[in-house]
Amino acid sequence: MTQIQTPITPSILQGPRGIGARNAGGAYSQDSQQDLIDGDSLQGGIILLTGTTDAINPHAPGNYIIDAGAIDAITLAAPTGEVDDNLSISIYSDTLFAHTVTATALFANGTALKTLATFAAFRGSGLTLRAMDSVWHVISSQGVTFT
Repeated sequence: MTQIQTPITPSILQGPRGIGARNAGGAYSQDSQQDLIDGDSLQGGIILLTGTTDAINPHAPGNYIIDAGAIDAITLAAPTGEVDDNLSISIYSDTLFAHTVTATALFANGTALKTLATFAAFRGSGLTLRAMDSVWHVISSQGVTFT
């Protein structure tokens, strides 16, 4: 069992792009920057997942890229109702493995709540989630099967 998460600080010269890549935010305070990232996780820095059993913090936004050398069985707990509402998490694969995200009866994708998100074994498979009322609303997904 391994869990490896590596945050990458945005940098305009070396990448990746994101809030804070050019400066400390200028007219935006750190709180304002965090408010933007909370609602749109893709605005934040990349967090690389290179383990095989990663657990994602359900109370913090995240722009996750799976870069593991094997299948990553990721777990995601429930967000806290009202407190975490509108928080977003994005998880995308940059590998050729069929990764999974388990969130027991927490994926709201327009049908009955689902537990498992299985990524196709292709780069670019992934999903973006938004917390609302203690579940994860699926905002977008590509190459993902929910069961």
